[in-house]
Amino acid sequence: MERRQNNGERCRIVQRFVLTIEDNNTRLACYMYMRNCSDKDVRKQLHIKQEKLDLLKLELALALRQAGIRI
Repeated sequence: MERRQNNGERCRIVQRFVLTIEDNNTRLACYMYMRNCSDKDVRKQLHIKQEKLDLLKLELALALRQAGIRI
């Protein structure tokens, strides 16, 4: 049986995950997504193209999944 994650536990998992990120661009992207920024805003702030952002988002999704949070 799968345990449901409440918002508090989910936030703690994400916060622990963000603390382990060493790359500043990735950490900034996580911070911006947690603040509900759009892809356009993230691309503008990081000065990257859509293809690079898509790759970054995929890496983040896999890392979050490994950290134990459902996307």
